[in-house]
Amino acid sequence: MPNTPHVNGPSKPLADMHPIARVSVGQILGLVEAIDEVGGSADAATISQEVEMDIDRLGPIIDAAEFLGFVKVADGDLTITDLSRKVLHANVRERKKIIRDIIDDVPIFKEVMQMAKSAGRPLSREDVLGTIAAQVGTHNAEDFFRALVYWGRYTELVSYDSESEELTLRAPPA
Repeated sequence: MPNTPHVNGPSKPLADMHPIARVSVGQILGLVEAIDEVGGSADAATISQEVEMDIDRLGPIIDAAEFLGFVKVADGDLTITDLSRKVLHANVRERKKIIRDIIDDVPIFKEVMQMAKSAGRPLSREDVLGTIAAQVGTHNAEDFFRALVYWGRYTELVSYDSESEELTLRAPPA
């Protein structure tokens, strides 16, 4: 079903990659761990002090964690979700699978993956950027491309050769 989140993932369809375009998996997991360490719920200012990060720098990480379904935000309070607890107790392979399942619902990611499957060959950087730009505009295309490569590599769905500038689908591990 298009644009439908997984049962344990985000509570709404994933519109685009904005929240995760400039945030790493490590930053998100660090945030989730910090919230867990203070009992699973805390206000953003407390977490900001806990992780020794200015609230302005922490904001995009909170947005990304919420986007992925790891954190619920209400009136400045952050609460980890059951999905967060699952990720915190998972090994690296299981974490990658959980995140891969969530990323599969991001329309731009889904479209590029389908394009690569249909092509049956590596995609050029220009082809991917063109597809992304058609969805989000040229001003966001580069950030989204980097995010797609980063998250695709992390979840082991793609590889990217920066010399040839080609994106290749990988078969995810079983």
